[in-house]
Amino acid sequence: KVMATGGVMPPGVNPEDAHYSADEMAAGISEGHRFHKPCASHAQGRDGILNAVRGGVDSIEHGIFMDERCVEEMIERGTYLVPTISALKNIMANADRGIPDYVIEKTARVAETHQNAIGTYYRAGGKLAMGTDAGTPFNHHGANAMELAYMVEYGVSPIDALTAATGAAADLNRVRDRGRIRKDYKADLLVVSGNPAISIASAADSANHRLIVKNGKRLTPG
Repeated sequence: KVMATGGVMPPGVNPEDAHYSADEMAAGISEGHRFHKPCASHAQGRDGILNAVRGGVDSIEHGIFMDERCVEEMIERGTYLVPTISALKNIMANADRGIPDYVIEKTARVAETHQNAIGTYYRAGGKLAMGTDAGTPFNHHGANAMELAYMVEYGVSPIDALTAATGAAADLNRVRDRGRIRKDYKADLLVVSGNPAISIASAADSANHRLIVKNGKRLTPG
């Protein structure tokens, strides 16, 4: 993962600032690919997004200030967007619980822009993979499924959100034997109440989780 821009969490940092030149980004990404690793970039500002995309990055994490040029170039190169809506949602939902004021201010400033950027990219036919940026304030590991609901809230269809969390995520991470129900694939399954293709809450809300199967082994939810 390469940090192409500033972010919301660090003090005194502007999310729109590009932190590396296009050549520096390309060099870092090339080294990752040389060792057969997919490369992701934290990229919020437009210029940093373009530097990462032009350098051959596999996925843009966040993509808050994407514009039409970013969307066009990402789609042309097959770059994934990992929206990480959970990061902003959990900060805004817990703004009164000790999160620094500068984080709240930056989050509020970028929230609407982020939603619009995701919608523009999705409607244009861009590739999505699901991720949460877990570890940011109140954005807990184990609560990942709520990202599905946030994606649907932002205009992604339930089926496309589910695909982003399964087959598309496996493709992005170059995992060839997971993410789909197929012969000779690992049996990683979540059994839920209801039909998540109709109501995404069936998969997003842990209250609806009935059974987890990992590598073919039955586990209990949670």
